[in-house]
Amino acid sequence: MKLAVIGAGVVGVTTAYELTADGHEVTVFERHNTAAEGASFANGGLIAPEWIAAQAAADWKSDQTTGLSALWRSLRTGTPPRYTNPATGLLHLAQYSNERLIELTEQHQLALDSHQGLMIIWQSEREADQARSMHEQIRELGGECALVDATEARGLEPALGAETPLHGAMVLSGAWSANCRQFTLQLRAMAQQRGCRFEFGSVVHGLETGSGVHIASSGHTSNIHSFDGVVVCAGLASAELLRPIGLRAPLRALVGHSISAAVREPLDAPLSVVHDLRRQVTMARMGQRVRVSCVARDGQAAEKSRTEIKKLYAVLNDWFPGAIRLGGAANVQEWSSTVAVTPDGLPMLGNTGLPGVWLNLGHGMHGWAMACGSARVIADQVAGQSPAVQLAPYNPMRFDT
Repeated sequence: MKLAVIGAGVVGVTTAYELTADGHEVTVFERHNTAAEGASFANGGLIAPEWIAAQAAADWKSDQTTGLSALWRSLRTGTPPRYTNPATGLLHLAQYSNERLIELTEQHQLALDSHQGLMIIWQSEREADQARSMHEQIRELGGECALVDATEARGLEPALGAETPLHGAMVLSGAWSANCRQFTLQLRAMAQQRGCRFEFGSVVHGLETGSGVHIASSGHTSNIHSFDGVVVCAGLASAELLRPIGLRAPLRALVGHSISAAVREPLDAPLSVVHDLRRQVTMARMGQRVRVSCVARDGQAAEKSRTEIKKLYAVLNDWFPGAIRLGGAANVQEWSSTVAVTPDGLPMLGNTGLPGVWLNLGHGMHGWAMACGSARVIADQVAGQSPAVQLAPYNPMRFDT
């Protein structure tokens, strides 16, 4: 089939790769001048299916305790309240994606800045209660994790600041981190070698369905392109593209931030990934750099928040003082980006019911953790095969019922 993919973040590139590997003729449209320029550029890099699912379950339970607020939000936004716990759906897709990511990395011998292990740390007994609840949830989801005291935690991460109070930690040895952009650019090259075409600097501003799918784009040239089908992986921009063809994508914008800087002295830097439970900040070792990221906040523009950026510096300095190079010729990268999340926290994944139109979007902050699995699921569905993951929880049409 002659197929189009809209968007060249990690979700779009993995989708294009899987479709091309299956023998389809694929063209990718991307408004930026290269791949992985948006939310895939400098995210936290964490791949931890059980932790992702446990956090989602905790958020869902919190929503249930504020039922009137949730009902008012659903009436105001026109979207259904989150009646279903998304934990299982996120877990299954993230686990499958983790397996596929490892397969692709080994198959193509990709060089990734990656580190094994996740440690969640806290500073008070109140936070410890929250951690114990999360520990129980992770175990219920089938994950392996261990609660350790402050002494054990410092033994595992020797660079933790001696002056910063540490109450305890939880260790997920099966979690890991890897550089999302590094992977995306290498997989793009693999797709191109197999014949996939990338139209960079090309903004898609219209879709039409009927006898095939017609895409109107503008950039270096303005054209109408015809395809047998399209997979929309354009994040927030997807809603405007889909509305004229009668498809609803109730996406909400979240803005996340990160800083990345060269390690000043390896003995002062984290060995793997450390997550501050109260302040929701993740500090990850990425090769010879440290990346510090925070959970996304509601927002409509991917603008740098000085408050959030300053918080990242402060948290890193608390836990790993002197870990990064600052001042002079030091290159500290400050990054912000917007991601799209659905009302129930699960991606919109699969066939829309319109001939030749598939969606792969709405992953929120977990696009990196779910990209490879989501792409393989789409490719299987396009080929008429049964995907390895049950698609019902991610049905793109579920918000129309």
